[in-house]
Amino acid sequence: MGDLAGLLLAGGASRRMGSDKAGLMVRGKTLVDTMTGILRAAGCDPVMLSGPGGIKDIYPGKGPLAGIHAAFDHIGQASALLIVPVDMPDLRANSLKRLTVTSGEAVFYKNQSLPLKLALNDKVKARLETILQTPDADLSIRNFVRELDVRTLAISEISSDELTNLNTPADLKIWEKSSEAKA
Repeated sequence: MGDLAGLLLAGGASRRMGSDKAGLMVRGKTLVDTMTGILRAAGCDPVMLSGPGGIKDIYPGKGPLAGIHAAFDHIGQASALLIVPVDMPDLRANSLKRLTVTSGEAVFYKNQSLPLKLALNDKVKARLETILQTPDADLSIRNFVRELDVRTLAISEISSDELTNLNTPADLKIWEKSSEAKA
C-alpha cells in the first residue's frame, strides 16, 4: 500500500451510452481495466472501484460524492486520493502525477472537476458528510471543494484529448476514429 490511493468512479447509470460504460471495450480492454491501469501507472495503490462490484456507498443515490466518501474506509495508509471517471481512456499517468505533486486539499485542472486529487483528512471527510447528510444539497464536486484548500493547474498543462469523456455512442465512434487516425 502506498501513499496515494486511486478511485475509479463507475457508478453512473450510463443512460446516454445505453449500456454500462465500465464494460465497454477500448484498445482491447474494458474501460474499467484501462482506467485502473492508468491509476496504477500514476502510483496509486490501492485502486478502488466505486460502482457495481466495487466499494459500497454509505449514502446510496448521492452520486460521485457518496463514492468518494465510501473510499475513506478503504484507503489503508494513503494520505491522498486520486479520483478519475471511468470514461476518460486518453488520460495519461504523467498528467495525473502533476496533480499528485501539487499541495492542497483539492487539486484539479482549471475548469475541470475530474481528475481530482483529494487530501485524505478529517476536514475533507467532514465536508463530505455535511453535504451528503443535507437534504437537497448541491452534490456537485465543485460545491464540495468550495470550502477546501483548492489548487488548480493550468489547463494548458494537459491535452484536451485526455479530458474527453465517452458519454454517448456517438462520442465512442468519434473517439474510435480519432484513435485509429493516431495509430
